[in-house]
Amino acid sequence: MRVTGFTRPGLVGPVMLLALAALLGGCGSAGPATPAASSITSTWPPLPAGPCADDQENRYVAEIFDVAPVQTTTYTDSLQVDVYRPAQDPASCRVGIVWVHGGGFTQASRDGTAEQAWGAALARRGYLLASIDYRLGTGAPFSLDEASTDPKDQAVVDDAIADARSALAWLVTNADDLGVDPDRLAVGGTSAGAMIALGAGLTAATGTRPCTIVSIAGDLDPTWVGDRPPATLLIHGDADQLVPYDNSVDARAALIEKGGTAELVTIPGSGHEITGPPTDELIVPTARWLRGHAAAGCG
Repeated sequence: MRVTGFTRPGLVGPVMLLALAALLGGCGSAGPATPAASSITSTWPPLPAGPCADDQENRYVAEIFDVAPVQTTTYTDSLQVDVYRPAQDPASCRVGIVWVHGGGFTQASRDGTAEQAWGAALARRGYLLASIDYRLGTGAPFSLDEASTDPKDQAVVDDAIADARSALAWLVTNADDLGVDPDRLAVGGTSAGAMIALGAGLTAATGTRPCTIVSIAGDLDPTWVGDRPPATLLIHGDADQLVPYDNSVDARAALIEKGGTAELVTIPGSGHEITGPPTDELIVPTARWLRGHAAAGCG
């Protein structure tokens, strides 16, 4: 992994983005299998004791829990959310994450294989992850750049961002029932979902603003970025031919220019396949970032 920066290449064409749906289209309604919590060597000290009692050693970075049965509910209108949480967790509340699937703004769903894997991986580390559906467009997948020149596609992007903002508000409103700390929220996603997460996190209303954003192979509209944006982790393969790597280079620069904290983790030689079921190369830096920029408090 490395942090680098280059200039941004041209737009991603619709033919290339059709392949995105194939990468992200695997869905299933069943929850992930629940393996036993792993045996680990202590390397991370506990958080300071607080009202949530989520100060277990290694919490938020290592697999110290099993995964509770996944619960599905409605978070707004007819849109559903799958809730992943740690089993037998002594904490009364924990970091809550809104997770947004990819699919070129027209395909896939909250319960794809990649989303199940992310939900289980982060629940084992002590997070609550809410994998959401959102309003999809029709037809071929499209890029954020293409949406900027097509009012119909731009409306789809705007609706999706509004839905992700609604999911953040839903976590806050239902924090007690869900066991979420409303002051320690995050939003993240892959590909188009990363773009939606960035749009929602950067434009969220006061009271629902997340501590941090995670973007995996995403892109950013600079008009979303206000002063002092939330801390943002960008992960991208430098061989991505669907959503160019330099999109994240430019996003990092735009966030820093506005006074934000942003880190770009480069996956050398990797393409858009990193938006599929995640490996430790993605999970480990994500969990550590969330621990430092959400679990430890907004800052």
